[in-house]
Amino acid sequence: MTLSDTAIREIHARGGRMTVQRKVILAALEGLGGHPTAEEIHSYIQADHPEINLSTVYRNLRLLETGGLVNPRWFEGDRRQQRFDPLVATNHYHFRCQSCGCIIEFESREIEQAAAEFARLSQVEVTSTVFTVYGFCSDCRVGAAG
Repeated sequence: MTLSDTAIREIHARGGRMTVQRKVILAALEGLGGHPTAEEIHSYIQADHPEINLSTVYRNLRLLETGGLVNPRWFEGDRRQQRFDPLVATNHYHFRCQSCGCIIEFESREIEQAAAEFARLSQVEVTSTVFTVYGFCSDCRVGAAG
């Protein structure tokens, strides 16, 4: 099931409408991959949809965030610029290269277990987990060593 299919179902379940702008923004999130910024999404859609302005992109991203369909992310070195992570079926975490800025997603049973153990010991309910590892990707490590 695509992000757009999931979004349509979720938005309709909440009594909302799937507008053309939302469809275009969701398609851009899928097409761009890699946690784009609102500005990157706006640039991506401009050729085919010049009528969609940046404020419309931000407004719809906030609506999709409220609906649990996208998550804003801030990465070190990018503090003033949110990146958007589409909803995925499983929890995932991130590696961010400090040289080229690439973002690699990964899953970790150990992180899930640590969050569950924390919840049990602290008697709290954990609703989400954000975990980012910083370092140098394999391409940048090879380039720096050469």
